[in-house]
Amino acid sequence: MDDYILKRSKSTLYAIVNQAHEIIHCNEAFKNYFQLDENFFGKIQDLFVAEEQEKLRQIVLNVLQNDEHYTNLKFGTTSESFGQNQGVNWELYRINCKEENCVFLIGSLLYTNEHILLTENLKKLEAILTSTNESSIILSKDNRVEYFSAQAYKEVRQFFGKEIKVGDDFDQYIIPDLRELFYEKFNDALSGKEIFYEINIPVGGSNGLWFFVKFVPVRSSDGTIGSVLYSARNINDIKQYESELTRQKFYLKSMYESTDTAIAIFDRNLKMIYANKRAFELTEIKFGRKIRQGDFALEFIYLDNQDYFKNQIDKALQGETVIFEFNDGDEFWKFKIFPILDENNNNLGISIHISDITAIKNYEKKIIEQAQFLKKLAWSQSHELRGPLSTILAISENINDIEEPDLKEIVLSKLRKYADQMDQIVKSTVNSINQISEKYGI
Repeated sequence: MDDYILKRSKSTLYAIVNQAHEIIHCNEAFKNYFQLDENFFGKIQDLFVAEEQEKLRQIVLNVLQNDEHYTNLKFGTTSESFGQNQGVNWELYRINCKEENCVFLIGSLLYTNEHILLTENLKKLEAILTSTNESSIILSKDNRVEYFSAQAYKEVRQFFGKEIKVGDDFDQYIIPDLRELFYEKFNDALSGKEIFYEINIPVGGSNGLWFFVKFVPVRSSDGTIGSVLYSARNINDIKQYESELTRQKFYLKSMYESTDTAIAIFDRNLKMIYANKRAFELTEIKFGRKIRQGDFALEFIYLDNQDYFKNQIDKALQGETVIFEFNDGDEFWKFKIFPILDENNNNLGISIHISDITAIKNYEKKIIEQAQFLKKLAWSQSHELRGPLSTILAISENINDIEEPDLKEIVLSKLRKYADQMDQIVKSTVNSINQISEKYGI
């Protein structure tokens, strides 16, 4: 943990105690007060006189278990370097350190009037004390630098080419175009307000850099505001990521809204999360109302078909992609149900895509009927016409050899008969062709 905020004060002591009551971190003032080695490792109660140890142990336990907050505590110390007139006024409260509940002890020497940070402010500054990516600076009322974090030192040097120091006039580190805004927020914080906002600062590339800025009032021991915490965290990567997500969301929405396919996304409980324009239109046509966020999927399935659709949806919820067709009177619909999986292959819900395939089905029917007609026509040509034609050809080859007039007349009448049969077959075929042409507009 970085302790840039408190380490310079000789009269402000702090330590962090884990659940075993062991001191896992403390500042130099704490070590000096208790005359601790650089590598000291022990329990907090061991630093105090024997008659105080059980009391302190119980207090630490109450803080850890019940989130109790203790103020204005005084304990006798085993240290011999300070007289009794140099005691410490202690405050204890619970914090989270490295994902573990710990106790934060802060104490101020009673003989000094030096400015200290109260518990409520330290809680607000906890993230700063444990962070390495946030520029944090405590400024006095006259805008002088009192404390700063390691990241603040780094960024001031990067952007201004200077090394920030305690006592510096912070005005020299304010970008001129932002000076008016800075002092407006600074004065608001001095009046007791907490200020949070995002801003694009014209540094770095042509698009500037995005920062999340905080102004937090810091109160002195008598409750008055003695200084202001100014904090700026670089969020440029986050803003670029958000911008990219917005663009992708726009592209995806444009694609979903422009398609003729009705698309709806449901969570694992089959509650609607998203539906495109076509899905709204389709549910209104079929069910008299548009699907809304939170609606149950099976409310938009015909009652007679709910068991079948529920079975298909269950398959998708188990990770299977399901594709099937559904006939609704003269209409035909194609359903595709996809599972929605996260990076760990956990199923988050389903996406249902519904396409109107009536035109495709009608075209398929047309092709089938045409194929059947051609098959029938081929059979007619090869069977119905073949018989009369073969007879006519046979008679034609032998008619000149017939000399008897009556027999010749009989043969000629047979020719006319078979010719009439062929004529009827041709007329029937032409009629069928005309019928199918009119039906399909050929």
